[in-house]
Amino acid sequence: MSNGLEQFRRIFGAPGNRCQSVDHGSLPTSLQYLSQHGLVNGSQRGQWVTVCCPAHKGGAEANPSMRVHIADGHFRCMACGAKGGDVIALHRLRTGLSFRDAVRDLGGHFHD
Repeated sequence: MSNGLEQFRRIFGAPGNRCQSVDHGSLPTSLQYLSQHGLVNGSQRGQWVTVCCPAHKGGAEANPSMRVHIADGHFRCMACGAKGGDVIALHRLRTGLSFRDAVRDLGGHFHD
């Protein structure tokens, strides 16, 4: 198993008790997130942008291998298989934060 996939499994592990009451309007769009963090360094085709995968080689791979859908943020690395469904999952992969901490770090809010 690749080192990147091990990191992905460590961060995301088994499905846990995740909060379903996130105010998604308070989160950045995937394109805003990618731009703010300097990750848009690959090519863009239609609704997809290719970026360096943060799960392996510390995000310093020579050829970007992760594809991110700019409309909804789901992503998949073609090299190590890391994948997720939104900007929260991508931020967690990059930072190793818990779900709640990642939402807060992104400036997101929870519904009461």
